[in-house]
Amino acid sequence: MHSSCFFLFLIPGCFYLSTLAPSIGYQDTPEFVDTSFALGISHPSGSPAYNLIAKAITFLPLGSIAFRVNLFSALLACMTLVVLYLSAIEVIKICFPESSSESKIGPALLPPALLAFSYPFWFNSLIAEVYTLHSFFTVLIIYLLLLWKNKNDSRFLYLAALSFGLSAGNHGTVAFYLPAILILFFIWEKKHKIKNLSITTLFFLVGFSVYLYLPIRSMAEPIIDWGNPETFQNFFDQVTDRRHADLHFSKLGELSTESVSQEAPSFWSGALSIISKAGYVFWRLTEDLARQFTWLMVVGFLGGSVLCAKKNRPLFIFLFLISAVNAAFFVGWRKESYFPSYIVACLWAALFFYWLLYEKLSSSINDIASSEKSAQLKRTVRFSICAISGACVFGLMISNYLQVDRSNNYFAETILKKELLSVDDESILVTEISWFNMAYYLDVMRLRDDVVLVKAADFLEADPASYLTPKRYPELELPDRKKYQFGTREAAFNYMMQFFRDNAKSRPVLIEQNWLLFEEFQLAEELLPHKNLLLKFPSDKNESLIHVQGGFNEFKDWMEEELKKPGFQRGSKWIRKIAYFLTSFSNHFHATKKYDEEREVLKILYDFLGHRDADWHLKMLDNLVLDDKKKEARRLWEKMRELFPNKFQTLLAEGLLLKSEEDYQSAIDSFNRASNIEPDAFRPYMEKCYAWIVSGNRKQTILALNVASKKMKTLKDFKRIEKVKQFLETTH
Repeated sequence: MHSSCFFLFLIPGCFYLSTLAPSIGYQDTPEFVDTSFALGISHPSGSPAYNLIAKAITFLPLGSIAFRVNLFSALLACMTLVVLYLSAIEVIKICFPESSSESKIGPALLPPALLAFSYPFWFNSLIAEVYTLHSFFTVLIIYLLLLWKNKNDSRFLYLAALSFGLSAGNHGTVAFYLPAILILFFIWEKKHKIKNLSITTLFFLVGFSVYLYLPIRSMAEPIIDWGNPETFQNFFDQVTDRRHADLHFSKLGELSTESVSQEAPSFWSGALSIISKAGYVFWRLTEDLARQFTWLMVVGFLGGSVLCAKKNRPLFIFLFLISAVNAAFFVGWRKESYFPSYIVACLWAALFFYWLLYEKLSSSINDIASSEKSAQLKRTVRFSICAISGACVFGLMISNYLQVDRSNNYFAETILKKELLSVDDESILVTEISWFNMAYYLDVMRLRDDVVLVKAADFLEADPASYLTPKRYPELELPDRKKYQFGTREAAFNYMMQFFRDNAKSRPVLIEQNWLLFEEFQLAEELLPHKNLLLKFPSDKNESLIHVQGGFNEFKDWMEEELKKPGFQRGSKWIRKIAYFLTSFSNHFHATKKYDEEREVLKILYDFLGHRDADWHLKMLDNLVLDDKKKEARRLWEKMRELFPNKFQTLLAEGLLLKSEEDYQSAIDSFNRASNIEPDAFRPYMEKCYAWIVSGNRKQTILALNVASKKMKTLKDFKRIEKVKQFLETTH
C-alpha cells in the first residue's frame, strides 16, 4: 500500500514537472502569483488560505516566483491523488468489511490514475490556481470522516472540521458540503452528539478564522485588493461573492420550461421542471466524465453509486450531496469546477471495480468452472480488466500531454510586458484587461517602480472614492469626494474625468485599450491615440489638437511576432484576451469616427480569430452604414439574412440599413421585430427614436424615447437619451 502511494505521487509528479508552466499563465494565474507573493486580496471569496500557504512556497529557492507558485499546484495535485487513493480504500472497507488489504489496492489505484491524467486536473496542476488545493481539501475532509467511522476515533472528526474551516478560506463553495457533513454526523455519531458537535464547531471556527486575513491585509492597501473588504458589508460581499450571484446555477436558470404546458397545474409544472433540470445536470456530468476520463469512469461512477446505496446508505447520501450540488452549481462551467464531483466519481468507481474484480467475478467463475481452473481463470480475467484499465490511463496520458504542456509557454507575458516597458516615465496607468499581469510586473518583477497602477473597474464601483483613497495613492491628486453624490454612473463618470484632469497636469495619464469603460462611458472620444495598447488623456486642449500617430500598427506587429511562436495555436485563452483588446480598438475607432481603422480591426477579428457570429456582422454593417457605404452594407445584410435568419442582430441591421436609405417606416417595423425577440434591448428603441425624428413624427419619438429610458443600462445610453431630449426641447 505504501509503495502504491509513492508511485501515485512520483509518476504523475514527473509528468506534471515536465509540463509545468515556467511563468504566469492566463486569466487568474497572474493574480494568484501576485496575491501569494505580495499577500493581496484575490477575487471572491478572497482565498486567504491559498495565499497564505502559497506564500510559504515562494521562499523555496527554485526558479522564478511564478514557477514556485505553479509548483505548489503540482504538489497539491499529487497529494490529492494519494489521499484519494487512501479514501477509496476506506470506502471499500466500509462497504466490504471482509475485503483483504491486497484486494483493495488495484481498484483503489485506478480512479486516481485516471484523474491524474484527465485534461482539467492535469492542466490545473501546472498553473497557479486554487483548484488543486480545493481538491486536496475536499478529499482530505472525506478521508478524515471515513477514518473517524472506521477507527471510531473522534480526533479524526475534529481534524475534518478544522480542514473544513480552512477549505472555506480557499474556495467558498465548500459551504455546500455542510448539509452532507451534518447528515453523516448525526447518523454515524451514536453517543456524544452535543459534545462532539460543539467541539467540531470550535475546530471549524479556528480554521475559518483564516478569513480575518482579508480585512487586516486590506488595510495595508496591496495593489490587488479585491472588494476592499475593510468594512463589514464589503467583507460579507467578498466572502459570499454576492456580486456574481446571478451567475451561479446560471445554466439551470436558463433551462426553459417550454415543454411544460402552460395550462398544466402548477404542481406538475414545478415537478416536471425539477425533473428536467436534474436530468440536465446528470447528463452534463456523465458527458463530462466520459470526455475527460473515458466511459470506463462513467460505468464505475454509475455502478459504484448503486453499490454504495445498497451497502451503506448514509455514506451514499453524503457523497451524493457533495457531487449533486457541485454538479448543479457549476453545470455551466464544468471542467475544474467539477473536481469535487470527479472525486466522488473516483470513490464510487473504486467501489465498483472492487465489486467487479473480487465479488462478482469470483461468484460468476465459481459457478461455471471447477475449483482447479477457477483460480487461474480469475487471474486471467483480472489481468485482462486491469490491462484494459491501464490502456485507458495510458491513452489519457498520450492524448493529453501535448494539450496541457506549458513548459515553454510565455504567451501570457510577452505582449503585456512590452506594453508596461513602453509607458511614459512617471505614468499613471489605468488598466482592466491586463490588471493582473501589470500587478505581477510591478509587485513581483518590480519592472517599473515609477508607474502607478489604477484599476479601471474601480471607477465603476458604487463609491469609487472608497477605492481611490489617499492611503492607497498618496502621490496622486484625488477629487474631493464630498462634491459627488455617488450611487449613479454619471457621478462615477464625473469623478473619473476629474481624476484624469487633475492628474494629467503633472504626469501622463495613460488608459489601456479598455472595452469595459468604453461600453459603459463615452470615454473613447476623450482620449488620444498614443502607442501600442495605450491611449492618453490630454493634459490640455492644445494637446488634443496635435495629431498623434495611433499604436494599432505596433500592436499588429506584436501579434505577428506571437503568431510565429510554436504552440501559439494552443493558447486559446490568451487568444481570447487579445480579442478583448481588439474589441476595444474597434470601440475606440467607432466612437472617434475612424471607420476605415475600425473595419481593419473587425477584419482581423474575422480572419484570424474566427469572430464570425451575428454580433460581428452587425458591427460591420453599422460601420458601413455610418461610413455611407450603403451598397456594401446591403450585400452584408443579405448575407446575414442567409446565415442568421430572424435573429435579433439581423433585424436590427435591417433597420439600420433601411433608415440609412430613408425608408423610415420599414426601418421602424424592423426595429419592432427586433424588440419582440429581445424585449429588454435598448438599441432598437433608441434607433426608433432617431427614425421617428428624421421622419418628423414628434409624438412617436416621445413614446419611443419613454420606452428606451426604461431599457437603458449604461451611462452611454443615458447620454443618448438626454441628447434626444435636448433636441426635442430646442425644436418645440
